[in-house]
Amino acid sequence: MKSFLSFFLILIFSLSTLGQTMPADADPKLWAQALKIHKKAIIVDGHNDITGPMMDQDLNLATDTRGMMQLGGDPIHTDINRWKAGGMTGQFMSIYVSGNTLKTGGSMRRAMELIDVTNREIERHNDLVKCTTAAEIRQAKKQNKICLLMGIEGGYAIENSLYALRNFHRLGVRYMTLTHNVTHDWADAHGDEKRNNGLTDFGKEVVREMNRLGILIDISHVSDKVMHDALDITKAPIIASHSGARGVSNHTRNVPDDVLKRLPQNGGVIMVVFYPAFLDERTAKEQSERSARLRDQIAALRERYKDDYAAFVKAENELMAANPIYIADYKRIVDHIDHIKKVAGIEHAGIGSDYDGVPFLNPPMKGVEDLPLVTYEMLRRGYTEKEILMVLGGNMLRAMEQAERVARGTRVSADGSLMKHKK
Repeated sequence: MKSFLSFFLILIFSLSTLGQTMPADADPKLWAQALKIHKKAIIVDGHNDITGPMMDQDLNLATDTRGMMQLGGDPIHTDINRWKAGGMTGQFMSIYVSGNTLKTGGSMRRAMELIDVTNREIERHNDLVKCTTAAEIRQAKKQNKICLLMGIEGGYAIENSLYALRNFHRLGVRYMTLTHNVTHDWADAHGDEKRNNGLTDFGKEVVREMNRLGILIDISHVSDKVMHDALDITKAPIIASHSGARGVSNHTRNVPDDVLKRLPQNGGVIMVVFYPAFLDERTAKEQSERSARLRDQIAALRERYKDDYAAFVKAENELMAANPIYIADYKRIVDHIDHIKKVAGIEHAGIGSDYDGVPFLNPPMKGVEDLPLVTYEMLRRGYTEKEILMVLGGNMLRAMEQAERVARGTRVSADGSLMKHKK
C-alpha cells in the first residue's frame, strides 16, 4: 500500500507540475529524481520556430495549441503553458528567413516582421520577458518567467550589410545562423552548391563583427568548410543551435568529429536537435523512400484539392499515416549528447529542439512539455546532476557570457577610440 501511494504521488507530481507522464518503462523513483533536477535547472533551448505560426496564423502564445496544426499541416509544439510544463527558462525564438527570398527579395523585411511579432507577444503576456544576456536569463529563472531571446536563421537576412547586422543586434538578436539550406553571397550551405569555398572575405568580416557586437556564430546548416572558417576566425564560442553529431548519424546537418574536437579550445556548444531524421539514419532513409514512393499520389492530391488547401493538408496527412515509417525515440537524442561528451567533453553539449520547425518529434514527445524525457534519459545513463544542469542550459549560459566578454573587449580599439564602422 505504501509503495502504491508513493507511485501515485510521483505520478501526480509529474502530471501536475511538469505535464509529462513518465515513460512506460521508467523507474518511478528515478523519474521523480529527474523531475526534481529538471525543475531546478535553468533550461535554455537553442531553437524554436513557433515565430512562423505567430506571424502567419496570428497565433497568441496563450492559446492551448495541443492538437493545432501549422498552415503546412505539421503539429504545433509550443505555447506558454506547454513551456511552463517543460520547465523552460530561456527560449531562443528563430527569426527564420526562407532562402526563397534570395530570388523574391524581402529577406530583411521578413526578419523584421518576426522580431516584431516576438516583441509583441512579450508585451502581451506577463509570463514572458525579453532577454539578451545570460544574466537576464538567470534573473528570469528567479522571477519564474519565460525568457525569450532571438536568433536569425539565414545570414542573408542582413542583405550583405554590416549596418543591418548592427541594427539587428540593437533589436535583440543574439545569434545568427550563417546561412540556412542555400548558399548565398558569402557563405556555403551544407547541402547546396559550394561556390565560396567556405566563407568569403566579407563572410569573415561578418564573423568578426558578430564577435564585436556579441552575436553568437551559429554553424547549423552551413558547410563543413564554413564551420572551420568560423572557428579559425572567431574569438568567441560558436554554437550549433539545432544540430546533431555526425559520428552518430551521417547527415550533413550534423557536426563532424573534426569540428567537435576543436570545441574545447573554442568553448562552443552543440545544441542537439530533436528531429528524428537528423538523429537517425534509418528514419532519414525511410522518410526519403516514402517521399519518393508517394510523390505521384501527393501530386494528385494537390491537383484534386487545388482550391482547398486545408483539405489537401488533411488528405496528405492521412496518406502519411497510412504509410508509417520508423521514427527513432527520445533516447536517440541522448545518443548524440553521449557522442559530443565523448569527443568534445560534456561542457560542449546543449539542447536545440527545433520545435515547430520539424514535421515530427522523437516519440513519445509531442511538444515542449516533454523536455523532462531528455533529463530522465541522461539520469538513467548515469549522468551526474552537475552534467545534466550543464547540458540543459549551463553550457549555453557560459558560452553567452564568454561572447559578452569578447564583445566588451572589442567594442573599443587599443587607443580607446570607437572602432571604425564598416558597411
